Amino acid sequence: MRNKVMMIEGKTVSYYVYGDESQPAVILLHGLAGSSLFSFFELVQLLKEEFHLILIDQPGHGKSTPFGQEEDYLFSSMAIWYDKVFEKVIGRPFYLAGHSWGADVALHYTRKFGWKIKGLILLDGAITYPHFQEEMTFDISYNGWKEYVEKAEYSQWQDVINEYQLYTTSWNQLKEESLKTIIKNDGKYSLVASEFTILAIIKAFFKEPFYSAYRHIQLPVLLLLAEKPEELESARQRGVAQMRKEICDISVTRINGSGHMLQWDEPEKVASIMREWIMGM
Repeated sequence: MRNKVMMIEGKTVSYYVYGDESQPAVILLHGLAGSSLFSFFELVQLLKEEFHLILIDQPGHGKSTPFGQEEDYLFSSMAIWYDKVFEKVIGRPFYLAGHSWGADVALHYTRKFGWKIKGLILLDGAITYPHFQEEMTFDISYNGWKEYVEKAEYSQWQDVINEYQLYTTSWNQLKEESLKTIIKNDGKYSLVASEFTILAIIKAFFKEPFYSAYRHIQLPVLLLLAEKPEELESARQRGVAQMRKEICDISVTRINGSGHMLQWDEPEKVASIMREWIMGM
């Protein structure tokens, strides 16, 4: 693993590189309030021998500089910004994968610059939130995330571990170590991602719906779906139906027994499906 840093428009971009550059390239984008290592460290251990993997800390997350304006976090704005990032880190056709918020970023990038990538992988994202979750109004989402950030302060490291153990069915030392990339210690333990960054992203979700990008996708898509929580099943089905209607080349696989952090719950299954799909292209 190599941690690299570059500057794009005066902003620091931190990213991690695994594998041989002669192998197929895959760029991975993590979810909201996470980081590249937090989301993908375990997964890339299973893929690094066969792929050239690039894990990017998204703006305001991990070691990357936050944006200064809310509108910079709009998906349309981030697509343009990421085009400059990708050109510097890879400069050749690649596969683009994203989890949760990262999937939405990847989807909207593909909408604008699809000819630059070989395939799109969505890990339980860009499929339900927020518009297909009928109860998820802007106020509920915005206020819920605001409250979450305000309460995400811990006096002891063990309290952090106890909280994040609830996010997966498969806790281990790798996951515990990855927490250090999303939590800072300034006298107390709190999120690296600021309230401003997180709430600006929540606004972006509502301003630029994920489903508006579907009809513009003209390349192969792999969607991996979580099974839990069960109450989101109708939203998942609605999203899948819309995708199948508007995207010609799409493969959908459910990861049985997994929650939203499916690459944490079932890393071997996720790695195997990604590997088979890419190698079969």
